[in-house]
Amino acid sequence: MNNKTDLIVIGAGPAGIQAAVSAAYFGVEVTLIDSCSLPGGQYYKQIPKEFNDEGHNSQHQKANFLFSELKKTSIQFLSNTTVWGIFHNLKSKLWQVAYIRDNHSSQLEAPHIIVATGAYDRSIAFPGWDLPGVMTAGAAQIMIKNQGILPGKKVLLSGSGPLQLATAANLADAGAQVIGVLECGTGLLRKGISHLPTVWGQWERMLEGFGYARSLIKSKVTYKLGWSVIRANGNHKVEEVVIAKIDEKGNPIKESCQSHEIDSLIVGFGLTPSTEFFRLINCKMKYSTAESIYVPERNEYCETSLAGIYAIGDCAGIGGAELAMLEAKIATNRIAWELGFLSKDQILHDSRNLKREQRFARMLAEVFTIPAGLYELADPDTIICRCEQVKLSEVKKAISYGAQSVTDIKNITRSGMGYCQGRTCGSILAHILATETGRTVEESQFLNIRPPVHPLFIERIEENSHSVVTQ
Repeated sequence: MNNKTDLIVIGAGPAGIQAAVSAAYFGVEVTLIDSCSLPGGQYYKQIPKEFNDEGHNSQHQKANFLFSELKKTSIQFLSNTTVWGIFHNLKSKLWQVAYIRDNHSSQLEAPHIIVATGAYDRSIAFPGWDLPGVMTAGAAQIMIKNQGILPGKKVLLSGSGPLQLATAANLADAGAQVIGVLECGTGLLRKGISHLPTVWGQWERMLEGFGYARSLIKSKVTYKLGWSVIRANGNHKVEEVVIAKIDEKGNPIKESCQSHEIDSLIVGFGLTPSTEFFRLINCKMKYSTAESIYVPERNEYCETSLAGIYAIGDCAGIGGAELAMLEAKIATNRIAWELGFLSKDQILHDSRNLKREQRFARMLAEVFTIPAGLYELADPDTIICRCEQVKLSEVKKAISYGAQSVTDIKNITRSGMGYCQGRTCGSILAHILATETGRTVEESQFLNIRPPVHPLFIERIEENSHSVVTQ
């Protein structure tokens, strides 16, 4: 296989597919890479052919249109492929992507790379959050939609944001007994009033939301505002949860505590952008208050501080599929111009729709904020880094030794060194450090990333090490 191409797109979700299709339309040679067997990402995840899919809503229609457009092109799609590093080749002056496919290591070079790796569930540590049966909303969605399995028969959901409603409705429709949905946000109506003009025109999203609400009403699911799970109990698996009403700062009101017997707890505290590749290659980062983490700085064409590296979709800030696909078109138009496939006056910049989607994303971020007090639910014996089994007491001891950043905590305790490479515990550590030192979460910085970005056998890296030339 030729190891050079015009454009490499990492991630085959809505943003990645749109970017690949748009670029190929202009004549750009594109390679699309994804770790799954089928394109679609989490948002447009395709279910196995063995399952009977009766979905015919607008989301399915948009997904099918994208998939059909992808099939019409000459795009090289590398499925079941894990990208473990991005490097800069000093000899060719090109960007180099190292990946594993069919258990073999290889590399591909291009002058332009679009990173469209999306986001993953944000976690908050509380006593019992590591018990079997406690899972994120994203995991529950995969079990229901992709595997046809109920995560539990008697389920409670706790967290924040619209994904809560979608997951609860999917669970109820699939036959689970959903005993309640807890929204930790308070004053949603008060916060949302100033954003009413932003909702105007978002009819499809509103209809989707009404559909979820209808399912919950039909199933008599209780929806509580300003409530959260504060503890999960059980012997080897979750059997009971303690919930409480919380104040505006996120502190539980003790007299409101209730206990409920369940066999599954679904937690969904929003999403965290997947920024590993940008940190790996030292893109300039900026702090995003909405996500409480650092995201890559970008110009108007979604290009990062490193020439040829573009960030589109949720990996650059949570904004949803519509915004992601608009950014894909903007980035690929710019790339097509740089490669000589377009004249400068042909570069697309759909500013009107772009601003509309950006306003909607800001509205969701401001309305569904996570109260800071929820990051203080953990007790001394609560596991913070699940991969390395590091407890809160150990994290606090590291801070008492003088840790000034989450990387300092990592060096002292091994937090963030495990299988997930800090994707789960990184933001939790930042909030703990901020609380203990009286500083802002922004000052906690972010965990350093080294290749391989994803775990793999060391011999696979050795196979490819001779061809990886870094700056």
